[in-house]
Amino acid sequence: MTMGEILPSTAQSLAEAKNVTDVIIVASLLIAGCSLAVGVTAGVSDRKRPFSLLRLSGVPVAMLRRVVALEAALPLLVAAVASAGFGLLGAELFLRAQLSVSLRWPGGLYTFVVLAGVVVSLGLIALTFPIIERITGPEVARNE
Repeated sequence: MTMGEILPSTAQSLAEAKNVTDVIIVASLLIAGCSLAVGVTAGVSDRKRPFSLLRLSGVPVAMLRRVVALEAALPLLVAAVASAGFGLLGAELFLRAQLSVSLRWPGGLYTFVVLAGVVVSLGLIALTFPIIERITGPEVARNE
């Protein structure tokens, strides 16, 4: 093959790899968001009685929602930032060691895909908030 034949096929392979990477990023963040929502729901369900006692003692439901949001969203945001940072660092180190080139910032689409995934994940966490009010009623606080 000549250089004229190699360059278009390489460019096409890189474009395909970029598309697959975008799909993997979105799928990973959605799966992480869904599993986080299940974890939040399970955590609230496990703490039905303590949350009910807190509500009976005068703690507003909004405060319980903030507690649940903080304990769920903070790890999500830290993990998303850390994984993106370590991924870019790993790519930079690989490119320098193997190809002697420096990494270019992935671009606006990459940033949009990551931010959209994080926003969707936070939305999935917010969908669990109505459960807090439903399962922390005064009837749960009874001692049986």
